[in-house]
Amino acid sequence: MAVESIKVSLVDPRYVSEENLAPVYRVDFWNDNRDSSEHRLEHAACVDDVLAWAEANSNGRQAVIWVEYSHEGGTGMCRLHGTEPTGEEKPLPPSSFL
Repeated sequence: MAVESIKVSLVDPRYVSEENLAPVYRVDFWNDNRDSSEHRLEHAACVDDVLAWAEANSNGRQAVIWVEYSHEGGTGMCRLHGTEPTGEEKPLPPSSFL
């Protein structure tokens, strides 16, 4: 997605009814064979710490970073960084962070 196509709008910060000050993150590492290794990270002070952990533990693999959230049906994830290479037509993208 190009930066030009991102929709931006001003918001009233009071629209949020709840904050999670201790989110749980997940880091999935993908190798060139499209094998993955998933890791759940708790007690990270911020997403910068998660990015640093992922960089320190990537061992040449591509990282995809998620944050977990709860909903009525259980637990969901919101992707924060990277792309899962789940199809042969989707190559691993280069990362400017890792």
